[in-house]
This record gives sequence, structure tokens and C-alpha cells, in this order.
Amino acid sequence: MELRAEPLAGPHPSGSARPPQRQRVARAAARRRVGAYSTVVTAAGLAWLVLAAPAAARVAGRDPGPVLLLTALVLAAELMPLELGRPGARDSTTMSQPFAFALVLGWGTPAGLVALGACSALADLAGGKAARKVRFNSAQLAIALGTAGVVYGLAGGPPGPSGPARVSLPAFAAAALAFFVVNNLLVEAVLVLAGSSPALDRVRQGVGLRAWVSAMLLGMAPVVTVVAQTSLGLVPILGLTTAAVYLACRGAIRADRERARAEAEAEQAQAAAAEQARLVEGEQALIRQLQESDRLKRDLLATVSHELKTPLTVILGTLGTLSRRGAALDPAERREFVDMAVRQGTRLKELIEQLLLAARFEQTSGEPAERPLVDAAALARDALAAARVAHPGRELVLVAGEPLPVLAAPEAVLQVLGNLLDNAAKYAPGLGPVRLEATRYGPLAVLAVEDTGPGVPRADRERVFERFTQLDSGATRRAGGVGLGLYIARRLASDQGGELLATDPTPPSAGARFELRLPLAARAARPLLANAASRR
Repeated sequence: MELRAEPLAGPHPSGSARPPQRQRVARAAARRRVGAYSTVVTAAGLAWLVLAAPAAARVAGRDPGPVLLLTALVLAAELMPLELGRPGARDSTTMSQPFAFALVLGWGTPAGLVALGACSALADLAGGKAARKVRFNSAQLAIALGTAGVVYGLAGGPPGPSGPARVSLPAFAAAALAFFVVNNLLVEAVLVLAGSSPALDRVRQGVGLRAWVSAMLLGMAPVVTVVAQTSLGLVPILGLTTAAVYLACRGAIRADRERARAEAEAEQAQAAAAEQARLVEGEQALIRQLQESDRLKRDLLATVSHELKTPLTVILGTLGTLSRRGAALDPAERREFVDMAVRQGTRLKELIEQLLLAARFEQTSGEPAERPLVDAAALARDALAAARVAHPGRELVLVAGEPLPVLAAPEAVLQVLGNLLDNAAKYAPGLGPVRLEATRYGPLAVLAVEDTGPGVPRADRERVFERFTQLDSGATRRAGGVGLGLYIARRLASDQGGELLATDPTPPSAGARFELRLPLAARAARPLLANAASRR
């Protein structure tokens, strides 16, 4: 068996992702390396052939029958190569090995070397290969078989015919191994220099198949030698047997190719099915997302239309009453109508601001705003003072002690606390108390708002922060709004590097408790603490 040096045709090195100029330079360098190597191998192999030719001619003159018959079988086998067809390679094998080795074992190394080299050249010329390929393949096989012959002689094999055939099996095994190694190394060197495939990868891909086929074919060589030296008439029978092996090998190779093609097609089908499943899943997810978006839009329109309609109706009714009966109303009644319109106008303004702020959260990139050093406890006092104005008569309790230095935008913290206090005032029964705590908990400043209302069930403590979510969303709900207050508050808390959570209330309260947790700024706290102490 030989491995044809097909990469000598000028393979392109791997690296198609390179820039064109670098790719051309790499290809040129690979061609130079392969050209220099092939020149050396060709010169050495052809020189060995020339030197061996006289000795081979003398052997053929002394014993023309078996030498010519074995040479004819070598040529026939060379004309019928078996393409192994491994991925990324152009390897081929022939059935000429047993006959060429028989010449080496029975009639000396020159006879086998010249026969294999010449027959390889004739087969390549008949196949229309380029002259440089013809020369290289012939020289490569001459070097490999010549090395095997030298090893056979050094290992104790008897040279040339001397009566009945005598073959040293240990020496033959060493020679066969030498042929296999040298033949493969000569071809792999070409492929590595051409940059077509890493050597280790190629060895892993094909060494098992090549070693098995070589062992099978070379194992026939001693039998062919004995038969050729004892009964020349049986040699054609060996040729027919070799042809049967050839056909069986070709069928096995074809079956292997079909199996590999079927496996590749199955893998492609599985990959296509997986990709189709992924696309279907993506489409379904998109459909669900669009459906959810449509549902949110419907909920938004329904909620907004209801919530905006109520204050607008009150404002228009109040203004209509003042327009029609303003002169008949006493000053106290007129003031009451004006205050009612102002309250409803304020409520309408707050609803619109919440909608705009929620829309801004969905459109912005989420870049953190500037966060100065502030006292969270002082901000809690300011938020409670504003709540007392907005909710007169409501019992509002502040629990705040030491300063709580944090890095946060004051207006954002005030808006979060304002939303939480407004929410607590809506749900606390009657004028029940609302509690605001400003405490330190480890590395955190915790601003907690707690009421005595119905509370938030554990299962809904995350859902209440979603857009347009109201737990008492029925027609009998006590408080107005579009369900954006807690959503906005959590987004503002996140923008300040903190978090907003619904937690368990403090006994004996059974209402809702919301905690705004902000990291304490311990390193920058000294000036703030000093200022707070001086104000006391």
C-alpha cells in the first residue's frame, strides 16, 4: 500500500479568515517548503532506483519467469488503486505490496525496489497525473521499500534466491514495519509542510485503518514468495485471490463511505430539527410576549380611562356648578367647590406624572444618575413632613435616631418615601397610624413604611411591584391609581443602588411593611456626622 502525495498539487494552507495579503504570503511559503522537500525526496529516491537498476536487471536475466510475473502483478495492482477517502485527505492504497515484498524476500531488494518504482510511475502516467507527482510517488515508494530491504538484511534475512525459499519471519516483520513507518512519514511530512492538516490529527484519523490494511497485505508476502519460488503456476491463483481481496476492500470502503454519509445526513437532519424547534420556540415566546404586551395595553387603557375620567368628571362638574350658580353660592361653598377642583386636578397631575415616569423608565438606558452624600434619616423626616401636609389628620409616626449617610439623589429617595406613605395612607383604615422608621441594619440604611391596613399576602409581595398591578383591582377597591406607584418606587430605588422590598410587618401590626434599603457610605460619613451633631 502507498499513500499518494496529492497535496503536491499545491494545497492552500488553512486560514481562510486571514487578510488576503497574508494568505497569499502563507501559501507561497508553503509551496516553497513543499517544493524543496519534494525535490530532496525525489532526488534521493530516483538515485536509489538508478543504482538498483543494474542489479535488478541481472536478477531478471537469471530468473525471468517469477520476476516478470510478480512485476506484472505489481503493475496490475498499481493500476487499480483503492481511494480511502478520509475527510480532509486524499489517501489511496493498492494491492501491490505483497508482490513487491515477495520480490525483495525472494530475489533481493533491487528487484522489488525497481519493480515497485517503475510500476508506480507507469500507473500514475496512465492516470494522467502531473510529472512532479509521478516522480515524487515513485521516489517515495523506492525509499520506503529500499529501507525495508535494508532492515530485512540487517535483521538477518537471507538475501536473494538460494534454492528453496527461505524467509526469516522476524526479519520480515521488522522490514514490513519499516516500510509502513517510512512510507507514512514521507507523505505526512508533505501534508504538514503544506499546512493542510496538523500531523497528530491526521495520525489519529487514519493510522488505524492504514496499519490494519498494511498488516493484512504484507502478511501475504511470505506466501507469495514461497509459491513463486516453488510453483510458478500457482502465482496467477494468488493474483486472483488478491483481486478478490481488492473487490472486498473496495466494497467495505464504499459501505464505510455510505455509512459516514448517512451519519452526516442524520446529524444535519437533527441539527435542522433542533434549529427549527428553536425557531418555533422563539416564535412562540415572541407571540406570548406580544400577547402579554397587548394585555398590558388593554389593562392600561381600561385603568387609565377610568382613573383619568374620575377626576376630570369632578373638575368639569365643579367648574360647571361654579359657572352656573357661582353668584348664588356663599363664599364658603365657592371655596369648597374650588378646593375640590384643586384636589382632583392635583390627583390628575400625579396620575399623568406617574405614566410619564413609567414610560421614561422603559425607554432610558438605565445609566446611574449622580448620587451625592446625604443623610437618609433627614430625608425621612422631610418625607414625613410633606406627608403630614398631604394627609391632614392622619397619625404619622417617625422613628429615627442616628444619621444614616448614603450616596443617593435626595429627590429620588423623597419620591420613593412619598409613594410609600401615600400608599399606606390609602390603605390604612380610617385615620389609623402610619409608621416611618429610619434605622441601621448592618451595612444598610433601612427606611421602612408600615401601616395597619389589610397587608400584602406573601404570594403577592413581588407581584405588587409590577406595572399596572393592584391587589384590590375590582370595582369596589377603595383607592384610586393606575398601579404604577410601587413599580416606580422600586425602579427609583434600584437607580440609587438600593432595593425596595415588601416584608413581614412588625408585631402587633398586621398591615403592610415596605423597606427601602440603601448601602451606607461609611468612608464619606464623617463630615455628614459632624454636621448632624452640630445641629443638635
